[in-house]
Amino acid sequence: MNTLVVGAGITGCTLAFLMKERGHNVFIKEKQSHIGGLCYTKNSPINLLFEPNGAHVFHTKWNHVKKFIKKFSKFNSYIHNKGIIINGTLRHYPLSIQTIKEMPEGAKILKELAARPEKLDYSNLENYLISKFGPTLYKLYVYNYTKKMWGIEPLRLASQWIENRIELREINSELFLNEWQGLPINGYTQMMEKMITGIPIEFNSDKFHDSDYDSILFSGRLDELFEFKYGILPYRSLGFDYKEDEPWENENYGTINIPQDPKYIRKANFKILYQQDTASSWVQYQEPISFDDNNLPMYPINIKENKIISSKYIEDACKFNNLIPVGRLGLYKYLNMDTAISLSMDMVPLIEDWKNLSPNKRLFKINGFLEKY
Repeated sequence: MNTLVVGAGITGCTLAFLMKERGHNVFIKEKQSHIGGLCYTKNSPINLLFEPNGAHVFHTKWNHVKKFIKKFSKFNSYIHNKGIIINGTLRHYPLSIQTIKEMPEGAKILKELAARPEKLDYSNLENYLISKFGPTLYKLYVYNYTKKMWGIEPLRLASQWIENRIELREINSELFLNEWQGLPINGYTQMMEKMITGIPIEFNSDKFHDSDYDSILFSGRLDELFEFKYGILPYRSLGFDYKEDEPWENENYGTINIPQDPKYIRKANFKILYQQDTASSWVQYQEPISFDDNNLPMYPINIKENKIISSKYIEDACKFNNLIPVGRLGLYKYLNMDTAISLSMDMVPLIEDWKNLSPNKRLFKINGFLEKY
């Protein structure tokens, strides 16, 4: 079977490897001039390894994903601890009762936590977070960060997607508790190059003739592919600024959230993340921005109207006998790296059986994956 993979990010490279491993003739087209997608890694002007599309720490609780990803790279021993600066003071993140007790507002926050409702309010993201953390903690830690990140008021966002992404712990601990984690020692780009060894790839192109392939695994923007017939699916993106050898508040933290900064949302220290033995440092400041033709679509915006539009595009894709939407863009779904790999593995049987299924059955299976992940 001739299989075209459109997009050479983590999903595209994983699927290319898996399909080749199963005996298919695989080809890749990549819109950018390099592979790696959002995890693209290169050297900074001072020769430090960094990720120009934002820092990524690989983490997973799934042994099958760990076993798979370790085929392609050794990983360093970095354990992700994150800081957050509130009212000028660096504190530990994730949120914890231990941290709250150290804060000037601690007594008020603990009183609000004790008065929380028995059932969380899922009507929107703001109501959900207030019912979970109380109004004071929400305003200090979450509100500014979320509003800057998504460019809209949190009360307009759906709540379900964040349910397992933000929590209140008893004591300070690493961010990805009880998960295997680290970064590939030579970066994600080299790791993904090993995934697609021997697979032909064409850069600076995502155009194709569908009649040339038995299967087209499309990890690009479905709204663009279908010429925006149902409307544009919006994304948030990030802009980046860099500072060399800037003083860093605490070497235990690879990234620090700065929700009260008027421009930036967080900063990342790649010397720490990649455990680079050097006196120099390369700090990346991340600014949430709207997506346009000058930057990358990074984060699907999880509001009701966007989900309705994306479901229409996915339904249309399912009507084609060789077009299969995959990945964060193709499915308009926020996916961590390990989730993208696990979902790709799950989708292989569907890809191979695609032509034997009705459009409704294809859609049913894809919706099942979206609910699972």
